[in-house]
Amino acid sequence: MGLPGASRPIGSPAVERAAGDAPLALTLGLLAFFVANALLLNGILWSASPEPYRSTVLTHTWDLVRGEGGDDSWGAMQAALEHVAQTPEAPLYGQVFFADNVRFQYPPSALFALSAMLAVAPERVQIDDVYDGPWPALNSLLGWVFIALNAIAVAALLENALRSTRPDIAWRPLRALRALLVVGLTLTFYPVAKAFTLGQIQVWMNALFALGMLAWAARCKLLSGVLIGLIALIKPHYGLLLVWAALRRQMRFAAAFAITIAAGMAASVAVYGLANHLDYLRVLSFLSQHGEAYYPNQSVNGILNRFMSISSPATFVTLDLPAGQFPPFTPWIWASTLASSLALVGFALLRFHRHDANGHLIDLALMALACTMASPIAWEHHYGMTLPIYAVMLACTFGDHKRLTCLAISYVLVSTFVPATNLLAGSPLNLLQSTLFAGAIILFVLLARTGARASGGALQSAVSAPLEIPVGHASGAESLPAKHCQRGYWDRRSNGLEGARDATANR
Repeated sequence: MGLPGASRPIGSPAVERAAGDAPLALTLGLLAFFVANALLLNGILWSASPEPYRSTVLTHTWDLVRGEGGDDSWGAMQAALEHVAQTPEAPLYGQVFFADNVRFQYPPSALFALSAMLAVAPERVQIDDVYDGPWPALNSLLGWVFIALNAIAVAALLENALRSTRPDIAWRPLRALRALLVVGLTLTFYPVAKAFTLGQIQVWMNALFALGMLAWAARCKLLSGVLIGLIALIKPHYGLLLVWAALRRQMRFAAAFAITIAAGMAASVAVYGLANHLDYLRVLSFLSQHGEAYYPNQSVNGILNRFMSISSPATFVTLDLPAGQFPPFTPWIWASTLASSLALVGFALLRFHRHDANGHLIDLALMALACTMASPIAWEHHYGMTLPIYAVMLACTFGDHKRLTCLAISYVLVSTFVPATNLLAGSPLNLLQSTLFAGAIILFVLLARTGARASGGALQSAVSAPLEIPVGHASGAESLPAKHCQRGYWDRRSNGLEGARDATANR
């Protein structure tokens, strides 16, 4: 595939050896990291934690493999569907959310997911913690499908990013082993596994985002807009990606995104009524004012509400989610949450001002992560969308030991479940209940710095390039290393390449 010579490096034999060793070095490093993070670390956490706190991500992985899911999303949706069917004239959220104390926090358009499953096989749909129907439940079966799609998309993103950042290296060797490792990493990635065991529609959204990133990387902007637009029909704050696309003049993505939202909303209003959509605005306002103190809320709002639990543990409940109980409105928490949300989203929206045609995968990832972190309620499983981002960032940091170490620390913090930190819930050290959010902050900084290093569009060309990159032959240089994602390691190993033009940046 591609032009002749596009995979042959130039220069000294040392350069050729370095390029030849890269696939083996990356694959063995990924294998060692998987064993250390998924197996050894969780084994240590299990053995060192007190008896009530010995659960690890592997507990959720095992439940995932066995198809043991919950009803976290589906139970609340079922309550909403029953209300619409029985009393369509009564406001949906006024009754279900505010009166019945059911945490149905999705827009009406999200109900199409459960409605579709009930239309196909109602006896196989799990809508309660106790499920007595045929195994596996349709929810679990679809969850497996979406997790498989997630893993496939992440593996493809990794390989595409590797080829794009270093087109002079033949990455085909050990590709199958890397794909298997991605499957293992997906199954042991806590936000992904937790979403499944809870019974969360977030499993679907994680896959849609990974596929959306893959479509963007393959320059299928229309498909990417549709896939990510579907997410916004379930979680409205991701609608900010439409603003992001408009500012970047990514019109194909923006048009597909907007049409998807418009079509979904039109269908939702037709089925569930305009009044229920307007009623949903009350829920959004309420949640923005109160947030959640429960420890899985990995956001600025969650941290601040948990801080208040030190003096008012009965009011700010951190270790449980009592029905109908939310933290009280606290003006300084509301103001701080709003300020942090504006800062995160504003930075992601205004950080770049380029208007080139290809767009920027790193920029898209940064904006999506900002939308997640800026929400007043960002549960642990919401960070499942970071898995494809880690795949792209691995390619961009491979060889830069400092940045790669930071990426590894971030991944460990996000992918690991440490319930023993809840022993600190009543103390000023309850900040340690927010290790996942700390990992997300590190990833956010890495994304921002990676974008800043890509001066002249080098990184953009690398990570949004198609599968094959044309290389010029006029000067006899058939393929040249990318400096912006790989600076450091390759410079040290590539004697005699100083001053070479970067074909990836200047194609």
